[in-house]
Amino acid sequence: MDEPDGPHLARDLPDLKVAIIGHTGRGNYGHWLDEAFDGVVGTQVVAVADPDDAGRARVLAKTGASRGYADYRELLDRERPDIAVVASREIGDHHRVVLEVAARGSHVYLEKPVAASPAEVDEMVAACDAAGRHLVVAHPWRGHRAIQEVALPALRSGLIGEPRVGRVFGMGGRHGGNELFIDLAPHFFDLLWQLAGDPLWCQAHVTEHGRTSTVADLRRGDEGMGLVAGDGITAYYAWDRFTAHVESYRGDGREVPYRVDIHGTEGTMSLPGPMTAGPDVWVHPLVNPPLRGDDRWRSLVDDDGLSGDRKWVRAHHRMAAAMARLIRGDAPGLDLVTGRHAGRLLEMAYLAHASHVEGRRVDFPLPTRHNPYNAWR
Repeated sequence: MDEPDGPHLARDLPDLKVAIIGHTGRGNYGHWLDEAFDGVVGTQVVAVADPDDAGRARVLAKTGASRGYADYRELLDRERPDIAVVASREIGDHHRVVLEVAARGSHVYLEKPVAASPAEVDEMVAACDAAGRHLVVAHPWRGHRAIQEVALPALRSGLIGEPRVGRVFGMGGRHGGNELFIDLAPHFFDLLWQLAGDPLWCQAHVTEHGRTSTVADLRRGDEGMGLVAGDGITAYYAWDRFTAHVESYRGDGREVPYRVDIHGTEGTMSLPGPMTAGPDVWVHPLVNPPLRGDDRWRSLVDDDGLSGDRKWVRAHHRMAAAMARLIRGDAPGLDLVTGRHAGRLLEMAYLAHASHVEGRRVDFPLPTRHNPYNAWR
């Protein structure tokens, strides 16, 4: 594995027992969450739950866990793990599974997005708080050194002057629009939040095949995310001294799914699909630079030669190690995304839904604890 950075756990302490809860064919194992604790010092993956026999056997072999269960509740009752990795991308299952895990006294490492509504997040956070357990949501950009140790410090130090405008492009693919907006936008919102804090308001417009989306376009999104509409969305977010344009459109699946540009008063930083192959942080001295064929673009990080997949796994290892330290009462070494903060990021995404439904800008925090499309008639 890629050795986690930061202080290691004391090796003479009993290992924290880790169990992995997935569901092959229904959300599977997220973005490599079955590898998150692989080799992390002071932890041991002891069991896997998956109702699919073949899927369970595959992950048992992959992780080296000794016991498998078809029912995650039986796993929780028998194994009593210190940490339960709730790995499935099936967002609609997160609320139920996390409540079951918290009731049995385990900490939670959860695939993002956190849940299908802020109301569900409220209940998940309350359950974990009542049990005295941590709810950590797996936002890999928090464990990605190029973002946390290069890009954000450079922005805060004034490398491109004062950041004024953020532009998030793409999020295309065959599920562009609302579905990828809810799925991927929390990465970008967390980056923007680390840079500028809570937004003041959002104004957004949702389209279907280029026309304004209407209530007739409502449908159930993939992976239990609830109601969605449209295959394109443009959202404008405002802070006191910063703005951001966030866009998602359906594509043919071939394009790089996203790019984040931050324009400052003295230059531009571009993050061309962080955690894909190649250097992840670029800067240019112009406020509005050309995208191609300009040798003034320079990388702030070397190409580490890792594929995008391995960058995700390495970020998980760093976050898993930080979570283990946190549980031990040690300094985690990096800031993890808590359930409460993940709920804030979900609200930022749902602001765009609310704005389109109401036909106006909507202030943060979100005025409802539910998906705004639920009330669209």
